[in-house]
Amino acid sequence: METVRLDLGCNVSYWKCMKGGHIVKAMGFLFMRKVIAIDGTFLMGKYRGVLLSAVAQDSENHIFPVTFCVVDKECDAAYEYFFEQLSSIHPDSVKLCIISDRHISIANGISKFYPQAHHGFCMRHLAENLRKNFHCGDLLHHYYSAAKAYRIDEFNDHFQQIKDNDVRVAKYLEEDVGFHKWSRAHFPSNRYEVLTTNIDESVNSMFLLEREFPITALFDAINRRFAQKFHERRMQFLDTPTICVPSVEKKINKNATFGNKLLVHPIRQQVFSITGHGAVAKVDLHNRTCSSREFDLDKIHCPHAMANLRVEFGDQYGTSIYDYTSDFYYIDTYVNTYVIEINPVPSEECWDVPPELVERKIPPP
Repeated sequence: METVRLDLGCNVSYWKCMKGGHIVKAMGFLFMRKVIAIDGTFLMGKYRGVLLSAVAQDSENHIFPVTFCVVDKECDAAYEYFFEQLSSIHPDSVKLCIISDRHISIANGISKFYPQAHHGFCMRHLAENLRKNFHCGDLLHHYYSAAKAYRIDEFNDHFQQIKDNDVRVAKYLEEDVGFHKWSRAHFPSNRYEVLTTNIDESVNSMFLLEREFPITALFDAINRRFAQKFHERRMQFLDTPTICVPSVEKKINKNATFGNKLLVHPIRQQVFSITGHGAVAKVDLHNRTCSSREFDLDKIHCPHAMANLRVEFGDQYGTSIYDYTSDFYYIDTYVNTYVIEINPVPSEECWDVPPELVERKIPPP
């Protein structure tokens, strides 16, 4: 382990903790949905500063830490360093989605180090901006419904309600922010079900007391906490008889129950029209799509897809479900996410610090 404070000559100090944990997180993130939430929280120690974090969400909706960094303040230089380090863990990719608030320095850092990735805004943070700037609390339920909508027509219905009631809010969401930044239906990639940075907020709550610690003690606490969590999650499902994680199995069973009430009409091979409850949907099993777009985006069968599978596979229905479920939700994938251990930090005399860092002159904060 090495704890290094870097001075870039711009009155911004950085702390970096290298514990071999980067390898652990990089390996684990390979088995996860490629959505990262970015946020910062103020430290309460003697020298203050901000803890920046990048976290993901596993298939059981648990927090998976990707990287942490402490900076003097949230600014362009701080986030450029942060995203530069993050890019060494996960490179730029069109499949990667980054969710954050509207801090301009985050957007600048993403555009520089992750030009191919898709950047979306936290639904909850944007709602707070609307409440504060436009005093439109009575419209927020339409905003949330529009943000969560899977289909464009469903989005349009709710957004029209916003437009009819307050043109200022509609103009802000459409022109100043952009639909593609906050609407699931318009987002150019797949956010899965990660619409907020709440997982980052949960990390901030986990280390509420530790935010008063010195930097090295803070990172030691983070290391210990997640080492324990990794072990618990690794052991939790080792002997689980199901194929998918429990939360997904529950959703599959729920959708299967709804699917049993729908009528299926074949159109061509592996393409069906599904009717029921006054609605019509089209499912394409070969491309794993549904006109409701839930199957497309969540990668879990919606009730329409369940009805389709029931007719297509008959007696093999129970096992065919898992052939059309994303690998991200398998028990084996979940266990592989946490298979590498996070080890404790060795004593200082065991550190292997590069000579250029030993010789670096560190100015006071």
